[in-house]
Parts: sequence; structure tokens; C-alpha cells
Amino acid sequence: MVTVVLVGILATLAYPSFSSFIQNGQIRASAESVMSGLQLARAESIRRNEVVEFRLHNTLHGAAVPGGTDWSVLVALPETPTVFDQVVQARQEDSSSSLARAGVGSTAGAASAAPGAGLPANIAFTGIGRLSIGTAVRQIDVTGPGQTRPLRIVLDPGGDIRLCDPALSIAINPQGCA
Repeated sequence: MVTVVLVGILATLAYPSFSSFIQNGQIRASAESVMSGLQLARAESIRRNEVVEFRLHNTLHGAAVPGGTDWSVLVALPETPTVFDQVVQARQEDSSSSLARAGVGSTAGAASAAPGAGLPANIAFTGIGRLSIGTAVRQIDVTGPGQTRPLRIVLDPGGDIRLCDPALSIAINPQGCA
């Protein structure tokens, strides 16, 4: 009986840390998924030598949620070169209980965008892998509730895509943003 009580006390003390660990894992997984979708769109634009669009939907697991992290990579058919309606790849969040939320900003290094800000967002890559002139998105912030650690995806006009931690300085740590 004493062992059961001790295990219960230890579990009660460990739960807040474990909960934070799970939330940070969800944020990391969502941020890496969005980043891999952006990299896929850029690679596909270079491979096809045409404009390819990455679309960050405002949905989570297919349901409308402010700051949802579902995304798709789209190309235009030759008959309709300005309409991106051919899906190359799409990703829906595996679980509707994920706490990760995305927000989009038009200036890299600016304050974190609130969940759902600027969504849905369309990011177009040209045939040489650069951001299209019409693309205003320069950062995507993936955050969560409470004491979770936010992550940021920074988009360079030259086509570079970088995942970083906005709480760290790049002068001190290569994982930092600013």
C-alpha cells in the first residue's frame, strides 16, 4: 500500500512537467511538418520549373480551428495557369486534440503572430525556388498554450526556409532567430 501511495505522489508531482513535455512535442512536430511542406513546395517548384503554391489552411484535422496547422502543396494545370487546384501533397493533423497553433507574419523578426493571424496563407515559390513577388509571408509562428516553447519558421525571399527558437539569440545560439 505504501508503494502505491508513493507512486501516486510521484505521478502527481511529475504530471505538470510531463504535460509541458507533451505540448512542446506537439509544437515541434507541427512546426517540422509545416517546414517540410514548405521545403517540398520549393523542391517541386524547382523540379517542375514553374510556380508551386504552399497553402497553410486554418484547419486542424480537417475542422476549422483558428491557427490550425493543416497544409497542402498545389500546382496549376496548363489550362488554368493562375489557378492552383492540382494537389501534389496534403497533410492533416493526425489528432484533433493537438494544441499547436500557427500564426503568420509579413515581417521576419517581428513579434510573434497570434494563432490564426494571417490564415489561411498562400506561399508561392517560383521555378528557381525563390519566393514569388506576391508572397507577403516572412514568418510562421507555431505556439501553444501556457508555458510551451514557441517555434518560428523564417522565410527568406531567396527561398531559404529556417526553423528557429524566437527565445534564443542567433549571436549566441545557432538555433536562435534574431
